[in-house]
Amino acid sequence: MRIESIGVYTADLPYAGKAYAFAGGRSHQVFTSTVVVLTTDTGLEGYGEVCPCGPNYMAAFSEGLPSCLALLAPSVIGEDPRNTTHIAERMDQALTGHAVAKAAIDIACWDLLGKAAGLPVYTLLGGLLTPSMPLHRIVPLDEPAAMEASLRRYRSDGFRHIQIKLGHSVEEDIELVRALSRMKQPDEIWIGDINAAWRRDQAMRFSRATEDLDIYLEQPCAGYEECLSVRRRTRHPVKLDESLNTLADLQRALRDDAMDAIALKISKFGGLTPSRVIRDVCVAAGISMTIEDAWGSGIATAAYAHLAASTPTRALLNTTDLHNYNTVQLAHGAPEASGGRMTLSDRPGLGVTPDFDQLALHDVFE
Repeated sequence: MRIESIGVYTADLPYAGKAYAFAGGRSHQVFTSTVVVLTTDTGLEGYGEVCPCGPNYMAAFSEGLPSCLALLAPSVIGEDPRNTTHIAERMDQALTGHAVAKAAIDIACWDLLGKAAGLPVYTLLGGLLTPSMPLHRIVPLDEPAAMEASLRRYRSDGFRHIQIKLGHSVEEDIELVRALSRMKQPDEIWIGDINAAWRRDQAMRFSRATEDLDIYLEQPCAGYEECLSVRRRTRHPVKLDESLNTLADLQRALRDDAMDAIALKISKFGGLTPSRVIRDVCVAAGISMTIEDAWGSGIATAAYAHLAASTPTRALLNTTDLHNYNTVQLAHGAPEASGGRMTLSDRPGLGVTPDFDQLALHDVFE
């Protein structure tokens, strides 16, 4: 099997709520997704999708992804997509960094590997270990009354894992979380996510004022060293996200005992090939994971859901159903979400097919 061409498509994903807002004045209503179609000499096609969460969240820019893919295409055309590690090495030789662009191709290669083998990707990633995956639901930053209303709605929909976006003043965030905590049930997991916006003194003020509350702190500060300082002084479990971008970052954090959990966003690490390694290291180290991505529709959701489903239940904190955050769906056959949990089909590959009526062709590389 050889890759004959790479098609690059784009589409806008309007957020289903009023606005997806988080700390630092960042707020988005529409996200631009990039879908890659790998066509092979056997006639099989593989699909990948990546979608940065706006231009001011991570080191990826949606409008720049097609340019990166144009540069990467010659390094993988003619190669066997089933050799996923070799493909990853070829891409690293062609382009330094830009993990998100590489992830689109890598995910499509895993889709092809599964189709060629006649197996769902989760089988190839270790087997179906968590058939029913717990979902977390994000409460976007808003006025306290609106955030309380969102929380009540998500709980009524069956969600028991809640991520609360923080980003008011520290005093207001303390008041917000203490007020909302009166609603917290014993079986619920809550995460306060500041998306790297606090100084370490602000993080400690928040933590000390809420240390009696059962809640994770996610990425309290921008820098790794700042987060480590908070981790060493807080009583809250700490979850890292933005400061972990490579295997070396994870290894350093393990040596420093810097976290209790991580957010494993597969496009940030370069796709399923490197994310599988990150996942397995975390399992061995006893670090729980939210396995997800920055944003996306059904293809992106399927990709990280296969990794989550093949993760031992004891290590999977939760995942998310990002495709249901949008008013537009870009694929058929996305994972099924109901009652705060998500399941996958047993179709070969990722089990999803793009809806080309929703996609605009950007370029084809042969």
